[in-house]
Amino acid sequence: MKRYRPTLRLTIGLALSGLILITSLLLAGFSYFSTRDTLLQFSKDLIDQNARVVKEQVVGYLGPARSGAEMTLALVRRGMVSTEDFARTEEYFFDFLRVHPSVAMLNFGDTAGNFVMVKRQPDGSLSTKRIRVEGTRIVQWKHRDPGASLEAVRETITDPDDPYDVRTREWYKGAVAAGGLAWTGVYVFHSDGLPGVTAAIPHLNGKNELLGVLSVDVGLVDLSAFLSKNIRVGSSGEAFLLDEAGQIIAVRDRASLVLTGPDGKRRLRKLGESPLAPIAALARQEAVTAYLGEVFSRPGTAPLILRYSVDGVDWVCTLLSIEVGASRTWVAGVLAREDEFLASARRANRNTLLIALLLAFFALIAGLIIARVISRGLQNLVEESDRVRRMDLEPCPGRSPFREVDEVLGSFESMKVGLRAFQKYVPIRLVRQLLEGRQEPALGGEVRTLTILFSDIKGFTSISERLEPLELARQLGDYLSVVTRRIQDRQGTVDKYIGDAVMAFWGAPHEVPDHAFHACSAILEALADLDRLQPEKPFLADFHTRIGIHTASVVVGNFGCEDRLNYTVIGDGVNLASRLEGLNKVFGTQVMLSEDSAALVSDRFVLRRLAQVAVVGRTKPVTVSELIGEVSSVPEDRKAVVRSYEAALDLYFRRDFSGAVKRLEDLLATTPDDAPSTWLKGRCEACMETPPAPSWNGVITMEGK
Repeated sequence: MKRYRPTLRLTIGLALSGLILITSLLLAGFSYFSTRDTLLQFSKDLIDQNARVVKEQVVGYLGPARSGAEMTLALVRRGMVSTEDFARTEEYFFDFLRVHPSVAMLNFGDTAGNFVMVKRQPDGSLSTKRIRVEGTRIVQWKHRDPGASLEAVRETITDPDDPYDVRTREWYKGAVAAGGLAWTGVYVFHSDGLPGVTAAIPHLNGKNELLGVLSVDVGLVDLSAFLSKNIRVGSSGEAFLLDEAGQIIAVRDRASLVLTGPDGKRRLRKLGESPLAPIAALARQEAVTAYLGEVFSRPGTAPLILRYSVDGVDWVCTLLSIEVGASRTWVAGVLAREDEFLASARRANRNTLLIALLLAFFALIAGLIIARVISRGLQNLVEESDRVRRMDLEPCPGRSPFREVDEVLGSFESMKVGLRAFQKYVPIRLVRQLLEGRQEPALGGEVRTLTILFSDIKGFTSISERLEPLELARQLGDYLSVVTRRIQDRQGTVDKYIGDAVMAFWGAPHEVPDHAFHACSAILEALADLDRLQPEKPFLADFHTRIGIHTASVVVGNFGCEDRLNYTVIGDGVNLASRLEGLNKVFGTQVMLSEDSAALVSDRFVLRRLAQVAVVGRTKPVTVSELIGEVSSVPEDRKAVVRSYEAALDLYFRRDFSGAVKRLEDLLATTPDDAPSTWLKGRCEACMETPPAPSWNGVITMEGK
């Protein structure tokens, strides 16, 4: 893999902008993380402070329930309030609720099932309920308007079917079992379907016998209202209360507290059932699970502060225990999104980064301008070097204002003069390959499948005898220029000139797909050019060219000695290509192909199968063909000649010499100048005069080269 090397212009520009950018990033990062730590600590302190406010509110909120129960019991024991006179009890309860707005309900039930209750309704009005079980059971509700007195009853409802029995209530049984003040767990009140808690205390006579149970109900819905109105921790902050059963007993959205099951029973949501994903996610935190287990088993546990993620968003939460009575512990939770506290720091950091990027951008522009001035002369050197690598050896178009660079450019120009001379002696593609590979040529070669071409001028010896040497060199140069240009245009490599002969090949030093096609196309185009130039250069009419083309696996590479090498091809295939060129004299043809080349191009060129020939130096005969032209350019009458000849050739191979002669005579009657037909006719007549041996196979053995 080629190693990437940056330009001087880019390096200077990036270095200046990079230094500014890195410095700015380091300063911004240091500032951000310092501010981040400070703000995170502030967020934890703020959340912890809010959690303690919630704790104080809960303690203050439940205080009246404890004091109300104890004070009422003291009044009963002193005879100031009689539990046997439900009217006086109702009056006392009524006044107590008016004075203590946090108390939702006062109740008293005796051991017989008699019951009196004053309850605060959602609209703030106070309703009373009495149950008498002596004789006929009477259940009576009295409803009042908000703010109305005890006597101002708006509506009285009697409901004898009400099955309520105070003795079955958990708060009643809990107080009896405790023998003193007892707190119930949080439950959903039967009357309004909202969460609450009950403080109950037994009423005993002088003999320590149970007379009844007095209870104070505290509705916890006001705690949800308190959380909604007073706990503010950013725009995303949430607060909640959790009891020892893992139930959410207060949350800012109080409508989400209660769930109704399929059986119609109502219950409080568990922590993991919260519709708020950040609260529900706490139930999946191992630290929270461990903390709750410790809090409910060992009161006085230190607060828990944790950070966790929900859907890729970071949150901060504080959990704080609250003791609400013997064996009763609640947990207050306050949480907020970490971004609420880091937004300002991140905004300042973004502004710092933006300024850094702007400075880096201007530094990059300034650096590029400075580097452009410095690197312009060096770029000229790079471009000149690249031109030499591509063997683009045209003279340098300009000079450099820097003396040192100008001297190097002058050296490049001198080198190009030498290379322009060098490429006239060595194939240009080979020179490019050596330059691109940055390696010296070495002895040796490799086996490749190539298409080899040999060409020769008919009667060149006679032409040489009648022309002056300089004129002969000029005419030969014009001829070879046409042939060479077409070979090179078709990606061929001119190996050497042997007097008037040309040796070329396709497929080395670079791979050439479909090289047999390119070889045939190149020589047909060269012959067409020679014909087209004859009016301008009449001497080209005397340069009748014969060509042999063969495709074979040969060895191609550098051959010679260490001091002097020749890039060429060797092998039996080279010899056969040379023999094919000479065979044109026998058949009177111009371009002859071996069967290997013919097989590769027969679908695109019109070929005439001439004969099977055994050339000197080869034991295996080869089928030779004449290259006529491209399929689309050969006229139909010429194709008919080819078909007639090949039909006569087939008769010849079947020893039907007279039939072959008859067909050839018909062919020559229309095309008397068709040399291959004349040759084959003579061959058939000789066989008729002297019949060949039974082992004859039609192969023509060529004794000479």
